Amino acid sequence: MSRKLVMMSRKLIEVIGMDRKEILQKAQRKKSNTLDEMELQVVQKGNGIAMFSTLVLCLILMIIKIIANQPWYDVYGIVFASLGVQHLYKGIKLHQRQEVTIGIAYSVLAILIVMWYIMKIIG
Repeated sequence: MSRKLVMMSRKLIEVIGMDRKEILQKAQRKKSNTLDEMELQVVQKGNGIAMFSTLVLCLILMIIKIIANQPWYDVYGIVFASLGVQHLYKGIKLHQRQEVTIGIAYSVLAILIVMWYIMKIIG
């Protein structure tokens, strides 16, 4: 904790001592493949909207399949696969064991559901 505090203090002193030209040069040297806060928020909101629209589409398909008296487990497979990948990615990137565990559980459940669906369709 104290090491982080020392590093943050040094960085703050470095920024305070910089003039406008130095700050501008440092900002221009920033890697082009990194997102700023606004871009990151846009990406996160876009991912949320995409996930919600996938859920709504799966719900509509599930209702249609129930009405048509067809198996609808494939829709559950899609939802659980999507949730599994989302939790796995978050857990791996942020080093959160609980998220990885949840992601693995959702992914295994998705695989089992899709296998069961395929076996039901094939006969």
